[in-house]
Amino acid sequence: MSESHKHHFQVADVGAWDLDEDRSIVPSIHSVLKNSGITAVVDGDEMNSAGFTVWTYSPREVVRKALEDDGIDLDE
Repeated sequence: MSESHKHHFQVADVGAWDLDEDRSIVPSIHSVLKNSGITAVVDGDEMNSAGFTVWTYSPREVVRKALEDDGIDLDE
């Protein structure tokens, strides 16, 4: 049995994303993870548009690498 993990990340510059005022980075993050073979649920941070939480069975470093390999700069 695998253990689920909760990882919180924040993109370094949310201004670099082409987002409308009412759009979130969550769908893009979810797509990147899915395309990397990582099954996850991604929740946006309502108070911080650059922050998001990933619920997955994958370790934090695997998630981080998938995001960074796709060109997403993370701020930690």
